[in-house]
Amino acid sequence: MGGRLDAILVKEVIEVVTPVNVDFISENIWIDNREDAFTIQVIYDSGISVNMDLLLEFSSDGINFSTVRTQNITDATGSHIWDVADTGSRYCRVSVIVNSGSINLQRIFYNGRRRH
Repeated sequence: MGGRLDAILVKEVIEVVTPVNVDFISENIWIDNREDAFTIQVIYDSGISVNMDLLLEFSSDGINFSTVRTQNITDATGSHIWDVADTGSRYCRVSVIVNSGSINLQRIFYNGRRRH
């Protein structure tokens, strides 16, 4: 048998409101202990003249990251979620490339399932 799904993995990547008006990189999120798909959600508000790119980046070593998905945002307030199918990577992170403007990052969440 493949084991029993018995835990939900939740990580709040940022715990306080984080103003972003220059490029931003989150801490690394260890995803090696999850089973199958997972989500990363970014919630932001208080934007002014927003034109930014949200990047979902993956790494096998936690040092060298590659951009896998990009989402352009122009709203003053919003949320974006990536639903990620199985990946062989061990780490991920969220980066924000500021083309113009500013936002307040309210939260970045990682949600997955863990198999024992």
